[in-house]
Amino acid sequence: MTTKDSQFAKGDTLTVTIDALATGGKALTRLDGMVIFMDRGLPGQTVEVKITKKKKRFAEAVLVKVISDAPDQITPRCNHFGVCGGCLWQNMDYAKQLEWKKRFVSDSLKRIAGAENIDINDPIPSPETFYYRNKMEFAFGDKHGEIVVGLRRYGTHNVVDLQECYLQTERTVEILNLVREFVNATPALTAYDANARRGYLRFLVIRETKHTNQCMVQVITTKDTTNGDQQHRAIKQLGQLLQERMNVTTFIHSLRTHTTQVAYGEKTFVVLGQKSLTEVLNFENSRPSLSLSSHADGFFQVNTDATARLYGEAVDLAELSGTENVWDLYCGVGGIALTAAPDAADVFAMEITAQAIASANENATINNISNVRFVSGDVRNVLSDEPSQPDVVFVDPPRSGMNPEVVELLMKRSPKRIVYVSCDPATQARDIATLSKQYKVTAVQPVDMFPQTAHIENIVRLDLIN
Repeated sequence: MTTKDSQFAKGDTLTVTIDALATGGKALTRLDGMVIFMDRGLPGQTVEVKITKKKKRFAEAVLVKVISDAPDQITPRCNHFGVCGGCLWQNMDYAKQLEWKKRFVSDSLKRIAGAENIDINDPIPSPETFYYRNKMEFAFGDKHGEIVVGLRRYGTHNVVDLQECYLQTERTVEILNLVREFVNATPALTAYDANARRGYLRFLVIRETKHTNQCMVQVITTKDTTNGDQQHRAIKQLGQLLQERMNVTTFIHSLRTHTTQVAYGEKTFVVLGQKSLTEVLNFENSRPSLSLSSHADGFFQVNTDATARLYGEAVDLAELSGTENVWDLYCGVGGIALTAAPDAADVFAMEITAQAIASANENATINNISNVRFVSGDVRNVLSDEPSQPDVVFVDPPRSGMNPEVVELLMKRSPKRIVYVSCDPATQARDIATLSKQYKVTAVQPVDMFPQTAHIENIVRLDLIN
């Protein structure tokens, strides 16, 4: 084993003490004048790691084992912790999680956006630190001829056969157990093998509402290759069983033939129940509650009550007076646009997915909101073609951030205020670096949507420089 006083190379095994965490959750230490990034771990732990890459100024390593715990480490709740890749911070106190997430936001703004001397508010905590998710995507796998269902084993594509999970609800595990029992008792059903590109069962997606008692189960499979559609008929039987035993309100069967391992169906069939779920966001201030409907493949934030805090805080930071023309880029099913509508003169919202816009229009009707106009199309094209001028713009793009062309088009419009919501502080900071030619950061508010993980949602308000 290489000691800490010597040089090291790729393939070496080292014993080191973790110094800190990097944005995104990787652990790091400094050795021989270099930074070593480790795939996981907590500050204060002494660990054994194996070097997988060595560059001029940094190296990367994977954690082999923990030799001694961190001083403030806690006991994880789940027996799958350390094996399952679902949540890697269960052994860190929640208050400490929030401290590191705030630091991630600060480091990204300073290092990438060049934003110095900015006050960053403490993260708004999640109302719940367990059982907070309204959606989980599970995978099917095969273990010695038995079909398993669960989450990916950390660092691999293998499936951990989950017997417990504290991220969604207790009913989630009951559904997993029932599905596992059914598929293993049905000879026609097989698990998909990504390497061999054969098998039938691919993904199981469970969605639940927190305030309307609805549950949607979606099974994603390949094509049926049996005589008499035995596999498809078995899936319908599974849906009926889940409806009877687990009070599932919607059951969906989706087909996916593409080999990439993504829980998304190219064709979707509503087998039982309604095509969508409707959730209610309850805000903490005097703002009225908001009902939001979303279909199986529609995007909805995974932490319902934290979403209400996120949207409410974003609109509060916009300081709308009721006279503004508001735009909402990447609006999804209309959550931010409809939250802002009562405080604005009118709202123009855009999203590339036609189905999301259909849900957004439905949500406007459900909430009796008439001053919002939703348009489906590529944001770049919509920005170029729209004749009106925004006063305030909300931006909530995918994790990859805004396309550079979108940033430039937005700057040409020069709204007096931009409220940028992001689930990735690094790509957000990259876009802010460009926007800083015309805008200054005036408020930063992290909102924790993802307890037990290194992820953080962040809101940044930018004001036009006069």
